[in-house]
Amino acid sequence: MTASQTASKILSSAKLPDFARMLPSEAVFASARKSGFLKCNRTEATTVLSEIWKTTQGNSALLHQQQQAAPVANICAAHNFPPSNFTSLALLLQQTPLQTDLLAIAELLNDPPAILKSAKSKISSSRSIQLLESSQIFKKLVWLANVGKVPEAYELLAETYQAANSHKAQDYWTKAAEAGSGKACLVMGRQAVAMKKTDVAVAAFKQAMELGEAEAFYELGVLQIKQSNNSEKVESELAKEGEYNLSVAAASGIIRAAVKLAEIYKTRNDLNLSEQWVNVAYEMKAVEM
Repeated sequence: MTASQTASKILSSAKLPDFARMLPSEAVFASARKSGFLKCNRTEATTVLSEIWKTTQGNSALLHQQQQAAPVANICAAHNFPPSNFTSLALLLQQTPLQTDLLAIAELLNDPPAILKSAKSKISSSRSIQLLESSQIFKKLVWLANVGKVPEAYELLAETYQAANSHKAQDYWTKAAEAGSGKACLVMGRQAVAMKKTDVAVAAFKQAMELGEAEAFYELGVLQIKQSNNSEKVESELAKEGEYNLSVAAASGIIRAAVKLAEIYKTRNDLNLSEQWVNVAYEMKAVEM
């Protein structure tokens, strides 16, 4: 076995680890730096990790104690080493058998992606919302949402409370939408449809579309087709707009949008176009499989 396969966690080693051997290759570092994913080289990473190991003296449990944040942050500041580097390194090393404490360092230093990743893991394994709310990582998630105004943090909180059937979910969906979450706008649009608040739904779906949510094109398209069917003109501008939105959704890989278009043209006895969309749906399913 190689050193990376036998090591458990980098910073829990009883003696100073050989970080130069454990870290990704120079080529991986170069590629990650070129893409902007990583903002350090191997030498810088090795130096910073070595100093952090010395502050914990091989006791990785210290990394979960908030009082360690200041000395670790000072080390990073002295070397111009952004906390996001720890998250990036942890993600790179996930592709190897080596487990690391790097995500714990990033979480300690309040790196948003690290908090989100750790929170998702904690939430997925928790069966009690009360215990979850008392956990340090959940408190950090709330901090990330309320102070950092991070849309993904609001989304995760909304989904968590929604799964627990808590009234808090709606508040977080609203805040997520205000913070620029397309997913939240989509959810709120669907809620408005269920409550038959068409104007509210249309506005929410359009906002979600602007924020890049392909599902919103489908939802708005279906709503517009339904509205046009209640009008005297089947070929109304609303119907055309609905078909366009459904076609955008289908082009984005949403199979049921293609199925819906096939149904629409079949009801109009346009069997040629109906068959074309049926074929598109089958092809999309084949690709998905």
